[in-house]
Amino acid sequence: MRLSLVPLLALLTLAFAVFITAKARKDRSISGAEAGSVYFLILAFAVWTAVLIALGIGGIHVALMNQVPLLWQSGIPVTILFINFILSRNLRRALHGIASSTPQHWLVFFQALRIGALGGVIKGIQGQITSSYVFWIGIPDFLFGVSAILVGWLLLRKAVSQGFLVVWSLIGASLILLPTFPLMNYWMNEPGFVFIFEFPMVLAPGIVVPMMIFFNLLLAWGAFQSREGRTS
Repeated sequence: MRLSLVPLLALLTLAFAVFITAKARKDRSISGAEAGSVYFLILAFAVWTAVLIALGIGGIHVALMNQVPLLWQSGIPVTILFINFILSRNLRRALHGIASSTPQHWLVFFQALRIGALGGVIKGIQGQITSSYVFWIGIPDFLFGVSAILVGWLLLRKAVSQGFLVVWSLIGASLILLPTFPLMNYWMNEPGFVFIFEFPMVLAPGIVVPMMIFFNLLLAWGAFQSREGRTS
């Protein structure tokens, strides 16, 4: 098992989701029932994370790599979110309230955690990871994390438009999605790609990346609503 900060990042993403939900409830931006729907979603993510860890420790992710030629772990939290979003009106209202009430610089600065992708790049340079995926994803991810510090600083000085935040957030999501899923067949056949299925690295596609993209989309949604409100 390789030394990794990924388990800490998984914990931080879930804790941050709880934190911004609690703040929205305290500010009365969402109701108790709406907050409960978000806590239920976070609990589902936490249970899935526990399953990820259990399967990872048992080496199941690696064992299934050839039988299930997809990065299926990332699809589980996306499916959980999609089902709850469709079925729960309270969740839809809650996410809208959280997106509107959470200070935007919080969501921006949180993306600075993506600087941690530099660790994977360094392991790639050292030869500990032989897949080129770590460079295609890690370098843009690291640069986006660095940009979060600059964008957050500018945002605090009101030097960033809402339209820019929407575009910046969507870029943050696409930096991971576009190099990964359209080329999944290539990555799955690349020597060394097994690293992404090893524990604890599997927590990255399994929960950390979906959560970071979720925060990207939450910021984009809030910024879009703010922009529309100012132009109407």
